[in-house]
This record gives sequence, structure tokens and C-alpha cells, in this order.
Amino acid sequence: MVISLSHRLTALAEAGRTGALHIGGTPGGVVYLVAGRITHAESPACPGIGDRLIGSGRLSAAQWRAAYEAGHDAGNVGRVLLRDGHLGHHELACRVVATITAVTHALLQADGAPLVFVPGERHWFGTITQADLGNLGPETARRLLARPMPRGARSVRCRRRSPVPG
Repeated sequence: MVISLSHRLTALAEAGRTGALHIGGTPGGVVYLVAGRITHAESPACPGIGDRLIGSGRLSAAQWRAAYEAGHDAGNVGRVLLRDGHLGHHELACRVVATITAVTHALLQADGAPLVFVPGERHWFGTITQADLGNLGPETARRLLARPMPRGARSVRCRRRSPVPG
């Protein structure tokens, strides 16, 4: 019997699990949870948080690279961005939720993919915010996409990611 991604995520959330759910197939990706709440998600089908911050003009590539290098090994790239004053907590949290929403939406389209949960695995970005699975439906995505872009910012669409960590 194949367990769907949405059922597996719901079960992990209800059990309050911490770790990473690796989704195989195409596009594939990983959803990271802490105490049953999604803290990050990534997939080759969508730009990562770094690509989004650079693409929107909120960070230069050099700023992103410096934060990534300073925080990657400790798993706190997000905290480095906040500490260095590049973004406020609320803005960064909104951008993380937008990334989670886009990635989970893309992953949920490929139901039936192989799923492997790795307990305790955390994302290198760190925990900036947490999202409940129930809050990541199409309505949330529409609401986030309907928000006006900051002046001078460019839209970023889901596409194949670059090899730069993002």
C-alpha cells in the first residue's frame, strides 16, 4: 500500500515528529519538521530561499554567500541574516513560509513518490518560523502571491534551481 505524501505529513505532524521527509521521484524534495511543524522545504522544482532573496533584490549574491558560509555548518543561516541586519524577522519568516508553500504545493502534485523519514535531520537554514500543514493549502499560496511586491523587487517563479545553495 502506498501512503500519500499528504497523509504521511499529517501523521508526522500529529505525532509531533522532528526530522526530514525525503520525497523521491520527480520533482522530489525534502520537507523538514520540528515538533510536527514544517520549518523548511526544498525541491529542484522551486527556487530556494537564497534564490528568492537574491532574485527579489533583498540580498546581493555576496550577502547571501557570506551568510551561507557563516551559518551553514551550525545550521543557522537564517539567524545570521537577522543578526547582520539584512532582513527583519517578520519579512524573513514570510519569505520562508512562501518558500515552504511553493515547494509543498509542487511536491503534493507528485503523489505516490517514495517517502523516507529521517528522524532528527535538520535543514542548514535553521528554524525561523514554523508552518502547520493545514495552513499550506492553495488559499495560502493565492494570498501570498496576491501580496504586492516591494518597490523595485522582481517576481520569482518556480523553476529549476541553480547549483548555488538556495
